[in-house]
Amino acid sequence: MPATAEVVIIGAGVIGCSTAYHLARLGISDVVVLEMNQVGSGSSGKSASMLSLQARPDELCVRMALHSYARYMHFEEEVGAPVDFKKIGWLSVATEESAEHLRQSAELLRSLGVRTEELSPEEIKHRYPELNVEDVALGTWGPDDGIIDPHMIMWGYARRAREMGVRVQENVRATQIEVRQGRVQGVATGEGFIACGTVVNAAGPWAVEVGRWVGLEIPIINAARTIVVTGPFPAIPSDRPFVEDVTVEWYCRPEGPGMLMGMGVVPTEELDVPFRSDMLDGLLDAAVHRIPVLEQATMLTGWTGIRPLTPDNHPILGPVAGVDGLVLNCGWGGMGIIQAPLAGQLAAEVVADGYASTMDIGPLAVERFAPDPARH
Repeated sequence: MPATAEVVIIGAGVIGCSTAYHLARLGISDVVVLEMNQVGSGSSGKSASMLSLQARPDELCVRMALHSYARYMHFEEEVGAPVDFKKIGWLSVATEESAEHLRQSAELLRSLGVRTEELSPEEIKHRYPELNVEDVALGTWGPDDGIIDPHMIMWGYARRAREMGVRVQENVRATQIEVRQGRVQGVATGEGFIACGTVVNAAGPWAVEVGRWVGLEIPIINAARTIVVTGPFPAIPSDRPFVEDVTVEWYCRPEGPGMLMGMGVVPTEELDVPFRSDMLDGLLDAAVHRIPVLEQATMLTGWTGIRPLTPDNHPILGPVAGVDGLVLNCGWGGMGIIQAPLAGQLAAEVVADGYASTMDIGPLAVERFAPDPARH
């Protein structure tokens, strides 16, 4: 275990790995990444693996997604690892109660240059014949979204960071951040103390716990979402797009010879979440209603992941007033994989220069939730 480092990153999910890579790219390679399990063993490895421009709630999120999307299109050239991007498209459907929201979202996306088309129920049925559209009022179609491999992204960032001198310590749990006179001094771990001047909290669902080590309450709500994968299911062609029922927040896409589907945002205090079978009934009811033929499918596997959400659905990124040397890079919710290139770039700029030059991160500061973040 290294005794010293310039920077310690807590968490080796996609955000932590991207931050490490971007720091090294800026010339800061005396970096230790602490991961209590293995790289990508937390939320980053339990996503629906979609690179999406469509599922963005506001202009800020769209602009961030456009930046990261462009970076992913050159990821193999830049990082040296393929991300196996497969452009399958994103189809959203809405009942009457949520149709206006979907329409406004489509207008916003088009105004920012994202290809998005509005569809009638008949046009939806033509594009996806297996869908039940009897209660659908509106659909939207984005042709540029697709499946991406989050494990290759994390592996690519971590490998390239290591090549540039970063040390990734797996199976080492951070237990405390030492602060003296308002300045970070280092990180205590189960394997010893690492003296450092900068700590990046990229701990995903565990970011709240890490914040409390320095008396900071980070306003993140951890929510569980369950995903299941069916056995081989030829009744739905493998070239069908990702489909999202925005009214009930259910989604489905091809996964190999079967189908992957997910649903649920249930607040949880439990962070090492086992498969939540209690969430299955709602998920399956939504599936059979929207795609009736799925009633014939068999379940192959499933898992439950955690989304670290914030009250305004924007991440928390930047320094912390009163704790010099602590940088937050957390609260990315279900956008961590999508936004990882930008998330790492911005955090690395803050560490290297004291500010982010790629974009204004003022709207992402933790202080936006209160003039003085709750301390104890």
